[in-house]
Amino acid sequence: MRRRATAALTATMLVTAAMLVTLTGTAALARATEPAPPLTASGSAPGHGGPAGGHPLLGGYRPEPWRTWVQPEWSAPAGRYCSFPLQVRVVTQDVRVRVVARHPDGTVRREEFTGPLVVDFVNGDTAATARRDAGGSGAADYRPDGTWSRYTIVGPAGFGFRPGDHHPRGYYLLDGLHVVTIDADGTRRLAVGVGEQENVCLALGD
Repeated sequence: MRRRATAALTATMLVTAAMLVTLTGTAALARATEPAPPLTASGSAPGHGGPAGGHPLLGGYRPEPWRTWVQPEWSAPAGRYCSFPLQVRVVTQDVRVRVVARHPDGTVRREEFTGPLVVDFVNGDTAATARRDAGGSGAADYRPDGTWSRYTIVGPAGFGFRPGDHHPRGYYLLDGLHVVTIDADGTRRLAVGVGEQENVCLALGD
């Protein structure tokens, strides 16, 4: 019962964040390899179940069943996020994902992620390690071609910004409510930031 209530509250916060970004015009409208937060472009068949609210700003919100999602370990070369190679090692996880909206052609429009996740961030040069709770919740929005358009976080959860993005370079643990928009060319920007932002690169020696 408590898990269901928490999921409902998180979903409400994710919907509110999406509405905020849409109304303020800060969105781009149009948790391995290096993923930022837990993200996966699902190609499964169109879901079952009826609309849940059907808010016009979200369009066709139809949650499908939760399924297990495995956070892969990954690494990023020096210069992408930190001045040193960054490695992420999973300590514990119980992450779930569900499709909640699809484009008219059946491709995934939005997925939600939630569940416990603890990771070690590692400086690949010195082996310095910082263990963090990254088990927040997130909603990933996709364009019809499968590229990201937005990621909404109710933290804690991780997200990286690279040289050329519209935010200082680093890999951040974002706690609170944060919305990252991704332009068609891949440029990332922090559209909404309410809460704490820890750049783990600094904790590891940057």
